Amino acid sequence: MSIYYDNIKITYVKTESTYYDDKTKKHIKYKTPKITRKVLFEDSCFDIGELYLFIKNCHDRGYEDLQVSFNSKHELY
Repeated sequence: MSIYYDNIKITYVKTESTYYDDKTKKHIKYKTPKITRKVLFEDSCFDIGELYLFIKNCHDRGYEDLQVSFNSKHELY
């Protein structure tokens, strides 16, 4: 018996709600927040420990806000 994690996708999400204007020397708010997404990892793995290491590796590289999605399958031998 094992659980297989398939289609793992780890995405970094950066949300900017303001920007600095040099002319007026003020922070100005966007009407809608600017969202930037960057895919960091796409693969499959066999156990939760390996999945944890993938997520920890992304955090160790300096990415703070991550979205993780995956499908899981339960396999009987």
